[in-house]
Parts: sequence; C-alpha cells; structure tokens
Amino acid sequence: MLLEEKYKGYSIFAYDGSYIEIGKNIIDKDYKELNILKNTKRNYVSEIQINNISYIFKEPRNEYIIPQRKFFTLFKNGEALTTVINVNKAIIEDNLIEYAKPFLAIVKRKNGMICYSALIQEKISIETNRNLDEMVEVTKKIHSKGYYHGDCNPSNFITSEDEVKILDTQAKKMFFGNYRAHYDMLTMQIDSYHDMKYPYKKNIFYYFALFIKKFKRLKFIQKIKEKKKKLREKGWKI
Repeated sequence: MLLEEKYKGYSIFAYDGSYIEIGKNIIDKDYKELNILKNTKRNYVSEIQINNISYIFKEPRNEYIIPQRKFFTLFKNGEALTTVINVNKAIIEDNLIEYAKPFLAIVKRKNGMICYSALIQEKISIETNRNLDEMVEVTKKIHSKGYYHGDCNPSNFITSEDEVKILDTQAKKMFFGNYRAHYDMLTMQIDSYHDMKYPYKKNIFYYFALFIKKFKRLKFIQKIKEKKKKLREKGWKI
C-alpha cells in the first residue's frame, strides 16, 4: 500500500515506512551529495548518501518551471509520484525486475499545482558494457507487457553480462496500438543504433511513429527547440 506523510509542507510517498524517514532527511538537507550527474534548468540529478547507503536523487524541474506543464499538474500526480507508482507496480505485478527501483517521491504543491518534486531511486552499481542488443531485448520485454520507455536511448540502460537495468522512465502503459513501441525502437535505431535489426512488423503505427520522428528532426523544428532552450537558459519560462 502506498504510504503518504505530510512533513514541513511537503508530501512524502513510499511503499515502505523506512523510506518516509529518508524523505524527511532529504527535506531537511540531511544527506551527503557525492556526485552531481546532471544540472540543467530542466533537471537535477545527483548521487547522494544517507546512513552510508547511496541513492540517486532526481529533481524534475521541467514540470513546474514551464507554465503550461505546471498548470496540468493540477490534475496529475506529477513525474516523481507517477514513477514510484508505475514502476513498483510493473516490478511487482509483471515481474519486470529490470526497472531501476524507485523508493520514494517528495511533492510540494501551491494552489494545487506542483512547485517542487523529487524522486529517490536505487543506485545501480554495475559497470555497463553498453550492449545495444540487450537494450533492444529488454525494451521488447517491457513492450510485451504493455509498457513503453519514452526515451529509449543507450544512456537510459545499464547492461552487463548478468544484468540489465532500465533507467529514467515512468513505466507508462501503451494505449494507441503499438505506436509507442515503434517510437521507442525508432528512437534507438535512428538516434543510436543505426545497424539495428528492426524487431517489429512495420504496420500503420510504425509509419506514423516514423513520420513523427522525422517531423521532429526537421530543421525549422530543431531551430525552434534550440531557441526555446536558449530562452530557458536566460530564465524564460517556456
């Protein structure tokens, strides 16, 4: 059962009461930061340590610095809590142990909208060998259970001889045919693994996903994205 506890204006969510206490440590800044992995306007990711145990701390800033996304948090759990709920469900109910396990989410709201959130998940201590075929196979596995990744690139997988772990996904369910499965595989193939043997039959959802991928890569779309990125770096909330 998902637990929730209010603490100093924040809501802490976890399936294990011990992680509620870890959440309080986070809110009180009572932890050691070992390594900053990413620090942008959109995201902050670091490795932290509490009671000699390492965790990955992620702050998805994008959902509350962009006004339109912040508004829709009125009706949503937010990225951190959604990840905790969905990934734990996928691990327990569908035995998808390849997902990196999220332990807790911290959420703060103002006027019903998220103004801060954080996700704490397990630190994967595996030296990856970047086996792209293993990444494709584990992606096929989650697709077979009805889930999609959403950002299917090699940096979001850790592979070794004995283990594969999936990172940075909310474990959302597919609902528009297998469009999302094709989009995941096209992301892997077009962006990273050009010689990949395409694993699925090329149906109407494949061609629609391919159209969307190519559309997003058009020069004028790329210029718009780059312009928005530069404006965000200057403090614009767009």
